Amino acid sequence: MNLLRHAWRALRREALAGDLLTVFAALVLGVAVMTAVGTLVNRVNLALTGSAAEMLGGDLGIAGRDDPPQAFADEAQRRGLANTRIASFGSVLFNGDASQMASIKAVQAGYPLRGTLRVRSTPGGALIADAGMPPKGQAYADPRLLQGLGLKAGDDLEFGAGTLRIAGIIEAEPDAGGDLLTLSPTLLVNRADVEGTGLLGPGSRINYRLMFAGAADQIAALRQWLLPQVKGLRLLSVDDTQRGVRQAFDLAGRFLGLSALLAVLLAGVATALAANRFALRRIDQVAILRCLGARQRDILLGLALQLLMLAVPACALGIGLGMAAQEGLVQVLGSLVPQRLPLPEAMPALTGAGIGLLLLFGFGLPPLLRLRGVPPMRVLNRSFATLPPASLLAYVAALGASLVLAVQVTGDLKLALWVLGGLGGLAVAAGVVGFVLLQLMRGLQHRLHGNWRLGLAALTRRRLLAVMQLVGLSLSLCALLLLAVTGPGLLQQWRERLPADTPNYFLINIQPEQRDSVLATLRGLGANDASIEPMATGRLIAINGKPPLRVDREPGQDGQPAQGGQRDDDDENRPLNFSWRSTFPPANTLVNGTFWKADSTAPEASVEIGWAKRYGVYPGDRIAIAVGEQEREFTVTSVRKADWNTFRPNFFVLLNPNAVGDTPHNLLSAFHLPAGKAAGLGELVRAQPNLSLLDVDAVISQVRDVMERVAQAVQLVMVFSLLAGVLVLLAALQATAGERRYDSAVLRTLGATRRQLRGAVLVEFGALGTLAALLAVGAAAAIGVTVSQKVFELPLLPPWPGLLLGGVVGIGLSLLAGWWGTRRILHTSPALALREA
Repeated sequence: MNLLRHAWRALRREALAGDLLTVFAALVLGVAVMTAVGTLVNRVNLALTGSAAEMLGGDLGIAGRDDPPQAFADEAQRRGLANTRIASFGSVLFNGDASQMASIKAVQAGYPLRGTLRVRSTPGGALIADAGMPPKGQAYADPRLLQGLGLKAGDDLEFGAGTLRIAGIIEAEPDAGGDLLTLSPTLLVNRADVEGTGLLGPGSRINYRLMFAGAADQIAALRQWLLPQVKGLRLLSVDDTQRGVRQAFDLAGRFLGLSALLAVLLAGVATALAANRFALRRIDQVAILRCLGARQRDILLGLALQLLMLAVPACALGIGLGMAAQEGLVQVLGSLVPQRLPLPEAMPALTGAGIGLLLLFGFGLPPLLRLRGVPPMRVLNRSFATLPPASLLAYVAALGASLVLAVQVTGDLKLALWVLGGLGGLAVAAGVVGFVLLQLMRGLQHRLHGNWRLGLAALTRRRLLAVMQLVGLSLSLCALLLLAVTGPGLLQQWRERLPADTPNYFLINIQPEQRDSVLATLRGLGANDASIEPMATGRLIAINGKPPLRVDREPGQDGQPAQGGQRDDDDENRPLNFSWRSTFPPANTLVNGTFWKADSTAPEASVEIGWAKRYGVYPGDRIAIAVGEQEREFTVTSVRKADWNTFRPNFFVLLNPNAVGDTPHNLLSAFHLPAGKAAGLGELVRAQPNLSLLDVDAVISQVRDVMERVAQAVQLVMVFSLLAGVLVLLAALQATAGERRYDSAVLRTLGATRRQLRGAVLVEFGALGTLAALLAVGAAAAIGVTVSQKVFELPLLPPWPGLLLGGVVGIGLSLLAGWWGTRRILHTSPALALREA
């Protein structure tokens, strides 16, 4: 027998059968969604990595509070690498009565090593494509800085004890880092102008960078040489760039990954159910072939070839749909992804095809293995082998391989484990509950009458198939609820991180005596939520009487973990911004300990959990802070977690206000100002020149735009997942179509009416749907809350109204499918139905 020709003929003859169409559609959807998400992630990562050197301003860097030693630059030069130095710090610049917080960047010859600094001599004027370092006595300014100070190109700017002439307007700087939250505009100056002002002296709060550029292998070799040398400094790499874009895309990738995981899992379940029906319908065919002398191996190989021939066009179509979908995702995400994406690599498409083959052989092959045990006597006695252990092992292996590929594509192991683990637990629970309830029904069945007895009898008579249907229905309904109810709930929680009254302006450098007048002015402008909080800057000098040690360092250079923490030589000089208040701060969560009472006078401190982990601080520890000549010690009484995405002031260290004494401090205010009221802020700053205003309204708008685009992209991917869920639903309901058709024909032959048969089927599917809905609603609530807290770190409460409504819809769909499935049977003569069954 020519197996290939036999398989091809059989596939052409049965191509339109419901089970093969379901397998084909499941493969297409699984391949498409993994190709789309994988290709998008791959292209964006390639773009981010390719442009990272430009965003960093070099291939490698060293940063710290002290200027890196000249020996590092000499070694780089000896190795044939270019290098340059950059010093940056924040400062308030003045022009008459106007003031503006600015980020001063002092550069040397060779800047920038990577990328291009683009400067215009005047707004709309000639573009200097590669400006480089500004000449001595001149500077390049961000347009926002000029607007805030009321200057234009060619004007002089007060700087230190002298002036600088604005020689150009910055259009693009290569080492801006791509951070969405870069608040202060840049002033680019010649380093010689800064050194002459004395601002680079000891104790100054300046960030120094020494940047290198060269061939990849030379950079790698220099990095290895620098690792044991950079005590008190830190290495900069491409991972330190484009943090805003990376963080936004990472979160988008988690949402997309959630939809992709559910789609692949549902496609696998649909494949398994359809392949099981495919195998059941070929039992008699296998038995006849065995009677005619066909070898068992050839029969199984022929059936496997049919599935493989089905998979080839399915994978090709899925890859094509996936590539088209990822182009749609790129358009939807818009500014969230780099403007010029490289061409996609072949690996995501190959991974998508691999998912298709896994779905086919991992979930489609185990049912075929049952056909190995079909004896030739099946033709006479209708015997059939049970599911062999090898089939169960194949299912487990397929789930494991799918998990590995899904993690490779989405890059989020935690998400995959929680989601697949939750759905796996649901499958086990549905199986156990189904067997127990069916066993109980057998004892109660004789007490029932009419449609209830016939419907429940159909379930108890085919317990294994009924449990399979229950598992499939539960998984499909749970996944659909996660996508249709929990997914939008997560997106809404993400959006609510930036409510309409999010602070869009900051005022800093407010003096204590200006507090009441500034607060009154702000509220008069419409900033009803305006509040003013103290802020002081000091130094952390001791923890429990000892110099501060960093315990969150990476393993030592010899590959061994640091023992007992690692001393950071810069810790004693590192400025520590802290505040004090009598009430627990908003946008914070208490993690450990207790917050002080308003009338407490004890020297107590509350620390943020990230800072606490950095220094290994726990409630009961003592921290010493120096402010000027003052030194004070406080006992840590609580650890809290701050939400840094709220645009509200947060501090690593908060102190009891009744114990800070006369600590020197300034005040700051974060507030929301309605549109059209900004002119009043300008008058306030002109009247009190010491105030510095930060406008973050544009930044908030950009973050909201990112959220909306991510939501749209997730909804696009959810279409694939919802289609996969519908496929599972259909495959589960078709699992016993043949047996039900045979039973209905027998009952009609014995005199059952159409009304009785329809009622029995509605009871059967109503019972299955109700139980599946109860299990799915509970599982969707548990999985949704767990994933929101453990993966997305969002405080999601179970959306019970939507979940319960979804459960009712699921029951309705189950009843509708039962009615639709019996419609053709009820209008077919019993003799014909028996022949078709």
